[in-house]
Amino acid sequence: MNLLICPSLVLFVVLLILQPAAVCLAQNAAAVEIKGTVSAADGEPIVGAHIVEPKSGKGAASAVDGTFKMSLPANFPVQLQVSAIGWMPQTVTIAKASEKNIAIVLQSRDKVLGTVEITGARVTSPHIQRINPDFALQLPSTAGYNIEGVVRSQMGVTSNSELSSQYRVRGGNFDENLVYVNGQEVYRPFLIRSGQQEGLSFVNPDLVETVEFSAGGFSASYGDKMSSVLDIQYKRPKETAGSASVGILGANAHLEGSAFNNKLTWITGARYKTSSYLLGTLDTKGEYMPDFTDVQAYITYSPTSRLTLDVLGYYSMNTYRFVPEFMSTSFGTLSELKQLRVYFDGSEIDRFQTGYGAVSATFNATTSQSYKLTLTGFRTSEEETYDIDSQYWLSDAILPSERDEEITYTEAGVGESWRHARNNLIGNVVSANFTAAHKTGIGTINWGTIYQYEYFKDNIHEYEMVDSSFYTIPRPSGNRLEMAYFKHGRNIIGNHRASAFVKNLTSWTVGNGNMIMDVGIRGSYSSYIDEFIFSPRLQLTWLPAKESNYRIRLSGGYYYQPPLVKEYRKPDGSYNTGLKSQKSIQAVSGIDYYFTAFERPFKFTSEAYFKKYENLVTYQIDNVRVIYSGENDAHGYAAGIDFKLNGELVHGEESWVTLSLMRTQEDLWHDVYLNPDKECTPGYTPRPSDQLLNFSLFLQDHLPTMPALKAHLSFFFGTGFPYGPPNSPRYLATMRYKAYRRIDLGLSYDLLTINSFAKGFGKYLKNFRIGAEILNLPDMINTISHSWVNDIDGTQYAVPNYLTSRRVNVRVAVEF
Repeated sequence: MNLLICPSLVLFVVLLILQPAAVCLAQNAAAVEIKGTVSAADGEPIVGAHIVEPKSGKGAASAVDGTFKMSLPANFPVQLQVSAIGWMPQTVTIAKASEKNIAIVLQSRDKVLGTVEITGARVTSPHIQRINPDFALQLPSTAGYNIEGVVRSQMGVTSNSELSSQYRVRGGNFDENLVYVNGQEVYRPFLIRSGQQEGLSFVNPDLVETVEFSAGGFSASYGDKMSSVLDIQYKRPKETAGSASVGILGANAHLEGSAFNNKLTWITGARYKTSSYLLGTLDTKGEYMPDFTDVQAYITYSPTSRLTLDVLGYYSMNTYRFVPEFMSTSFGTLSELKQLRVYFDGSEIDRFQTGYGAVSATFNATTSQSYKLTLTGFRTSEEETYDIDSQYWLSDAILPSERDEEITYTEAGVGESWRHARNNLIGNVVSANFTAAHKTGIGTINWGTIYQYEYFKDNIHEYEMVDSSFYTIPRPSGNRLEMAYFKHGRNIIGNHRASAFVKNLTSWTVGNGNMIMDVGIRGSYSSYIDEFIFSPRLQLTWLPAKESNYRIRLSGGYYYQPPLVKEYRKPDGSYNTGLKSQKSIQAVSGIDYYFTAFERPFKFTSEAYFKKYENLVTYQIDNVRVIYSGENDAHGYAAGIDFKLNGELVHGEESWVTLSLMRTQEDLWHDVYLNPDKECTPGYTPRPSDQLLNFSLFLQDHLPTMPALKAHLSFFFGTGFPYGPPNSPRYLATMRYKAYRRIDLGLSYDLLTINSFAKGFGKYLKNFRIGAEILNLPDMINTISHSWVNDIDGTQYAVPNYLTSRRVNVRVAVEF
């Protein structure tokens, strides 16, 4: 890692030393100073644009506010070559000396370079990827239209379940990712334990204008979590429009419009999802009744040119009902093949009801000063209820000696388990957020303060009793009946959280290039655990003037994760009120390189990173449920390197491929074992999110003679995560899941390309697509978790719980 960061730091220092202390004097008396600005078509300044006079070789780079100045020989006319990463290059001619102050407007290269990338070095941040939300409507997925489905194909991101929209980033878990909508943090349900229960994510792709994602090293304006940021901005429509889509897995619709010369804008959407068709492919057969619905609306009103009022409302009801009946699965090797048959009695009913509201006022005092006040409220009511009796038969399979003989089975173990749960959680989070931005002559200063009150009432009562081969596991102690596990707790959290941040985005000239710096600090106080935390963060970007096809990035700082709800919970269900925030020190080094191949543009990106963890709250993962130890009991690290190549393999169709290599481990502070009679420490063990290799591919294509017929293919491969026996010490979790492999293929055709249809009903539509998706095209078998059973000799076996097999989905979508 140091080898990756140090060369760039040394180069930065050397360039600063070589930088002249005084302004360069003209080489002859006949010289003139040229000033100007570089901006986008919408007037937003472009940072780090390179302005070069080719004859003299003199150049300059635009500052944070888009301004530049340079001294040139007074030999008119003068030609300036202007270029910036993500923007179309331009040649500007200055005809006479009186034209000393020029305004240069560059056109975006979105249509040339694709949109899953930074679209120019804007004032936002070159360290954040901008993702085209339209890809969510094209990516074949079991979750339907889903922004998170596109995010999981980005570098550094991994997921091992097609039933869940959750993802892990660079060694973190599902709870370490920030999600913002319109600048405010949003939440997901807390009691989700499996992908089958998981409903719709908060973000509705039909409402999305922009998507920005950072896999680490993000700025101080974002909150306190250790892995990533997904920043969503909803649309402000300028015309009336809408869409609708229906398929086997669900339906969605949206309407949008504006009035009073766009002073009033509105957009609203509703979605419905059902996954019973998919869940029917699981080994556990029964009656699956998932029912997931949400509706949300975003309204803006601008009574004056300086004042804008926003309102966002959201409501969702996710219900999961399941009546299991029978399961049969085979596992093991050819030399030790086993079969497990389970008969069930009972049912499970889960309900997750969520509401969210946000009201904000933005006031632009001047062209260089703006202020925003936002009030938000979030409420969740969650219930998880089940009583399931499972009777199982474990058998040894005897392979036939002759080809026409059948496999026979001999009984190896029998048992029964009772699982019971009455879990419910009520959560309320209200906040007041004030932010401000001030543009100065040397940069942009952003600051903000946040007050947040968090109230959670968490009641948990669940247990499992296992009777294996006529003996309870564990064995009874005296007259006391022992459970395989037992959790019980009634806990209430009332936490006042106050946060503040300040950061400065500035730039300065380094030779003929430009250095952009985003430096800031964030502070937070939590009353429930009586803890202050301070998080300094830094981002540097170097844009060389003459080699404008690449840029180098460095970022890092201190990143904390204060506990919210689940981290407090100990294995027995009680809360640890003495818990402290987890901490990571992060360093990220990256490069973006633009090039042309096959007469089409491409972009190559690579990032290397290192994270040092302290005060870790260790955990284990069962399906998508994160089970914490409830203690600050370890330190650790994560290190890796990511690669991404994106461009137009087929003209007009964006595709990309990513490769990630990563290692993350932790060292528990007080874990010991006997070997044979003395105490030994296990040392570093793999974290549950440790994955050596992750590969993803998104490919788009169309027929040259029929461009309306398009194909979309997604491919995921990831080596296995570690796991271990239930209720066992963490250092025993060194077994590995099998590699996750999945290919989904989607085909779509735009009916508006048919002339007879386009002239009829189609003249009222913008788009009318019919599509088919083959989900899990090769019918690969993937494992999400394990069930543990014992044979008559007391040997414990991990029986894999498999994910979905091949399915075909059909969708029809219209836009008007």
